Amino acid sequence: MQVQTLLWVVLLAVAASIVISYFCKVNLGIPALIFAYIIGVFIQGMKVKEVVAQWPTGVVFQLMTITMFFSFAIFNGTLPKVADNIIYRFRNNAKLIPFALLLIGAVIGALGAPPPACNTILAALTFSIAIPAGLSPWLCAVIVVFGGSVGTFFPWAVQGAVVKSRTDDMLADTAFAGMGEIAAYKTCLQWFIFTLMLFLIFFFVTKAFKIGKVEVKKPEPFTDAQKKNLVIIIVVAILVIAPNLLKICIKGNAALNLLASAFDIQMLAIIGTLVCTLMKLGSERDAIVKGVPWNTIIMVGGVCTLMGVASAAGVTQYIGDLLAASTFSPTVAGAILALLGAFLSLFSGAINAVFPMLGAIAVPYATTMGIDPIPLLIAIAVGASATAISPFSTGGAIMIANVPDQKVADGLFIKTIVLAACGAALSALMAVSGIFSI
Repeated sequence: MQVQTLLWVVLLAVAASIVISYFCKVNLGIPALIFAYIIGVFIQGMKVKEVVAQWPTGVVFQLMTITMFFSFAIFNGTLPKVADNIIYRFRNNAKLIPFALLLIGAVIGALGAPPPACNTILAALTFSIAIPAGLSPWLCAVIVVFGGSVGTFFPWAVQGAVVKSRTDDMLADTAFAGMGEIAAYKTCLQWFIFTLMLFLIFFFVTKAFKIGKVEVKKPEPFTDAQKKNLVIIIVVAILVIAPNLLKICIKGNAALNLLASAFDIQMLAIIGTLVCTLMKLGSERDAIVKGVPWNTIIMVGGVCTLMGVASAAGVTQYIGDLLAASTFSPTVAGAILALLGAFLSLFSGAINAVFPMLGAIAVPYATTMGIDPIPLLIAIAVGASATAISPFSTGGAIMIANVPDQKVADGLFIKTIVLAACGAALSALMAVSGIFSI
């Protein structure tokens, strides 16, 4: 089959997977895997084991290990207690509560909690405290979904780890090999800029600066188990962060380079899981069964496998060549990829599903054009994450499900669609303006 025809087959497969997933309430990864099997074996003549080999083992392993480790801190109340203490500190200056909530999202995400956990904790906290204080549901929604993702984009956190590993995979055979960590840090910075811009817009539009004092009960002290769990998380974070920071400051040190590569978050998370289990800080079974986002893993695996089959058949290279042959500048191409990512993320996972899907298109385009692919990958990541607030996507759905007041929850449906459109437009503007190249 010609590559042009196969391109349409793959696009139809992606569209059909999204439709089946949305209307039939089926995990997106399942139809994507089936289409990967049909296209790979019956159209391209691949062997089944070659199709299976496209499964993203590294990404799945990272998602499993990181979420399993941090689920102890979620289930035993450590992370919610951290959130309660931060909000208590700002009780007498309610104008700062929205900023405190943003800080909570960043801290919880940076400590390793996946976006669904951040959204769940922030939704219950934000809407139960901020709404009575007079904070607009519009700003609350921005805080919960976008603010809840800020910390998760750190390279050692869940989404940052996916960006790092998938970027390394996609750039492995290019002149930009090994740039995954840099891409992860830059994506984290750009997502912070995006979130801050959107937050400040709605902070002033909704006149949040006029809210008064809010009554908050003093949190209970940390339990012994929670203190131990927090220490373990801090130790793991230091072991991951410190060598990488020192490596930047002290160039060419072999010992630091070894520590930076050896102290990988996924392996330290496995060690941390064992320590938490031995110290009886929570249930290992709950950490594995309830803590690991198996639905997300299946979705990621299915979409990546489908795109892997397409890439092996030359489809992604073909699309990259089409972009390169167009009259679009790299910044306009970035805006197109951001908007495409935003559209796809309306109905599915952002970083987990859409980023590897479109990244496989961006890299061949950048290679053909002889430009740095990282700004394009950042555009995809930010654009796709910008519409995660959609009620049809994971972030928006989780937020609405965890709002304590049903009337407020019902009113969020249209609001989240409008916010998703605003986020998509802002990501495209950032791409066109060249901000992603910073």
